[in-house]
Amino acid sequence: MQKTLLALAAASLVSIPAQAEQFWSDTSVSLLNGSNYEFAKDVDITTMTLEHVSGHSWGNLFFFQDRHKGGSYSESYGEFSPSFTLTKLSDDGFFKDINAAFTYEFGTTQGGQSLDNYLFGIGSNLNVPGLDFASATVYMANNEEFYGNSKDYQLTVAFGYSSGNFGIDGFMDYSFSNDVDSKKNSMNFTPQITYNIGPMLGTDNKVKVGVEYSYWTNQFGINDQDQNAVSLLLKAHL
Repeated sequence: MQKTLLALAAASLVSIPAQAEQFWSDTSVSLLNGSNYEFAKDVDITTMTLEHVSGHSWGNLFFFQDRHKGGSYSESYGEFSPSFTLTKLSDDGFFKDINAAFTYEFGTTQGGQSLDNYLFGIGSNLNVPGLDFASATVYMANNEEFYGNSKDYQLTVAFGYSSGNFGIDGFMDYSFSNDVDSKKNSMNFTPQITYNIGPMLGTDNKVKVGVEYSYWTNQFGINDQDQNAVSLLLKAHL
């Protein structure tokens, strides 16, 4: 399975035209503040995030970098996630396309351990009535030392909805543990609920205020290590 997904990703890269076009892009910086995070209990955590998403003639690119800081706690985490269009389907159908997807998860934990995970998958952008965008991807995750060199499968769903200056967007990761007996199935559901105050500030750029809700069952596959946290959010689009 892993060899097949690697071959598909390689084929997608080879097929990218020399005159690749960028159709749209969005870059933002965010500031989150909250508590009740499972990885830093009883500590008020501030998270700074740089995020980028863009659409190209060859597919899509998503990237973000987090920096968590609170008291003596500090941690970094990021993802680099391109997807390559293998074939276009009907714009009117439920599945718009079929994509080869890759995600590189990286970071440094509080204890100083490095985090390097590699995910290979197949996904599709979806037509869901009422939503601005939606996608679903099935990954095979190759987790490195920090996770015990385990392999598992993950379903990732992303979505977005807006009405005027009000918006809800986020993701859901569901990890199926099939390689390490001690690990459990895990679900991470994290939406952001925001309101754009850019017009009030006299700027065309979006400046969003709101909350992020993090609901994560069996965090990192650890049984009954559940997270239920709400953070205040300020997000400026550049």
